[in-house]
Amino acid sequence: MGSSGSGVTGACVEALIARVEAEERGAAFGARVAENQRRVFQIAYGVLGNAADAEEVAQEAFLRAYQKFASLREAEKFRAWVNRIAFRLALNRQRGHRRRLARDTVWHVAGTSDAVDGARSAEERVLVQRLRSEIESLPEKFRRVLQLSIVEEMGAADVGAVLGIPAGTVRSRLHTARKLLLEAMK
Repeated sequence: MGSSGSGVTGACVEALIARVEAEERGAAFGARVAENQRRVFQIAYGVLGNAADAEEVAQEAFLRAYQKFASLREAEKFRAWVNRIAFRLALNRQRGHRRRLARDTVWHVAGTSDAVDGARSAEERVLVQRLRSEIESLPEKFRRVLQLSIVEEMGAADVGAVLGIPAGTVRSRLHTARKLLLEAMK
C-alpha cells in the first residue's frame, strides 16, 4: 500500500506542479497580451482598414501565440513574434478579400453613400482615395514597409522584425516608396 500510495501522491504532486506552471504561463501570457494588444490591432487595421476584421485578426494572432507560447525560446522577443503573426494573418485575410472581390462582378464604389458636404470635403475624399489607390499600386515590398512605418508609426527595427528584413532595408524601401508616391501624385 505504501508504494501505491506514494505513486498516487507523486501523481497528485506532478498534477499540482503542472497546474501551477500552467497558471503561471497563463498569467505571463496575459500580461504580454495586455502590453501588446493595441499594437497588434493597429498592425491588422493598417493592413485591412476595417476595425471588425482587425479585431478578429488580433484575436486569432493571440490565440495562435498562446497555442505556441511554450515553444517561444526567448520571452523578450514576444512582441516581434506576435506582431509578425498578426501581420501575416492580416495579409492572408486581405488576400482572401481581394479574391472574393475579383470573383464578384458587382461591388459598391466607396464613398457613394456619403452625403455631399461641400466641395472641399469632396476634394479631400478624392485625394485620399487617389492616395490609397497609388499606395495599393506600389510593389508589395514597398507598400508593406510604408503601411507599417507611416500608418502604424513603427520604427525601422520594428518593421524589420515584423517583415523579417534588416532595418537598413526598411529605410531604403521606405525612401523608395515615398519617392514613387511623390512621382505618382504629381
